[in-house]
Amino acid sequence: MNALERLLKADAAKVTEKPKKEIEIPRLSKILGEKFTVTVQALDTELLAEITENHTEYTKSGKVKKANNYKIGLDMVVNAVVEPDFRDDRLLKHYSAATPNDLVAKLFLAGEIGKIAEAVTELCGVDKTQTEIDEEVKN
Repeated sequence: MNALERLLKADAAKVTEKPKKEIEIPRLSKILGEKFTVTVQALDTELLAEITENHTEYTKSGKVKKANNYKIGLDMVVNAVVEPDFRDDRLLKHYSAATPNDLVAKLFLAGEIGKIAEAVTELCGVDKTQTEIDEEVKN
């Protein structure tokens, strides 16, 4: 059976379902007195590209000049975390956050945001970050 036949035979819902993963945030588990996890799922390719482009400066020749990894991470966390929902009005109000990005910045330390964003990129099938790829090309 070739690849086309396998795809046609497969359950389309299973094949197109976005992978999910639970990530524990040990600092919050300790503070809250019980295990605290967030559930993340892979982002659509278009959304991941949009998030990256929105926070990346390019040279006139199209090379990456500067990427704001912190803002990329915030947007990835807001869009990929399905539990808890950082867009929930009650949560935003409770933490006096104007936006979901503000809430994520208040709840998580930089390393925690990075840990969640890294898990998202892995779920999206990205083995290396653009920064890592750029460094390899330089060397």
